[in-house]
Amino acid sequence: MPRFAATLTVVSGTFASQPLAFAAILDAADEAGISVDLADVDVIRHAAPVRLAHYFRPAIVARIEALKGEDDTVIILRPGEATQSPGFPARHPKLRRLGVFAGTLVEPPEPD
Repeated sequence: MPRFAATLTVVSGTFASQPLAFAAILDAADEAGISVDLADVDVIRHAAPVRLAHYFRPAIVARIEALKGEDDTVIILRPGEATQSPGFPARHPKLRRLGVFAGTLVEPPEPD
């Protein structure tokens, strides 16, 4: 599968479930007046270092793990309307923006 470089926004928070993390992202997007395609959102609640390694090199994974602190969920936002909105998700009580990091994405080939 082809890999390509991408700038990815990383957010964290503490959530009892993946659906609650998605709901917080949608709530923050609604507050900002933007739309988010949940296909461009990866909620990582377990095995974060392993899952983050699919996107980032080891030094960045370590940095994200340090930045998330006690939060139990990391959220990766692929490039889209939300990542074009400065500071998204600004001022949302359940989400903390950890930063924007250079990473890679893997896209499946288009069907014939």
